[in-house]
Amino acid sequence: MLKRTRQRNLFSAVTPSKIPDMVYKQLVSLITKGHLKPGEKLPSERAMALELGVSRQSIREAIYRATTAGLMEVRQGEGAFIISSFKGNLRQPLSIMLTEQAEKVFEFLEIRKLIEGWCAERASDAATPADLKKMQGVLKRMEKVKPAESAWEKADLDFHSFIAAATHNVLAMHVMEGLKDSFHTYFRVKKFNTRAERKDVLLGQHRAILEAIRQKDPRKARKKITEHLNYVEKMITEDIIGKR
Repeated sequence: MLKRTRQRNLFSAVTPSKIPDMVYKQLVSLITKGHLKPGEKLPSERAMALELGVSRQSIREAIYRATTAGLMEVRQGEGAFIISSFKGNLRQPLSIMLTEQAEKVFEFLEIRKLIEGWCAERASDAATPADLKKMQGVLKRMEKVKPAESAWEKADLDFHSFIAAATHNVLAMHVMEGLKDSFHTYFRVKKFNTRAERKDVLLGQHRAILEAIRQKDPRKARKKITEHLNYVEKMITEDIIGKR
């Protein structure tokens, strides 16, 4: 009869001091796998502590570490939100260039055509009914406001962000999140869309993009978002020439 071999210890004991590290690693994993998306708010410390079976102090330490690493930000009175690691790296140089050299807006549009064209194409294949519902909801918001209002800017930005989210590609979502601050500067630099008579055209273009994605037509989706950005470029050019 063979002697029973001594069982190896596969696991090391988890000490209280390691709990925040384990929570932090879970947060990183959820972010990198796309389960926690840029802009998404974390549950409250209390809810997370109950779900994980740890103390609120451990949750607080893990969030602090994630904040220090640039993965999230804590907004006073609002909570903790996921951000993109691209955000801090891209914000300053792009925003400065767009502010100081207005003509750089055209270069920004060229990059948008490449990134968003791919996103629209991919979203036409990967978008879920929930993704489509979010985009439709944004269009309803845009119908109720004027292009000159800040609510239009937010809705427009949300629409393009939701397209990136509908790709279910984690890097695409983070790239778009990283560009958000530059989008705000871009909206301040360009003034064309404040004209009320252009609202119907812009809304129509956004509806066409959504419909192409809904139809699962990648070529059409890329074409429609490119046509929209070409229109934006044309209007900005006409406005610049008109001011000279």
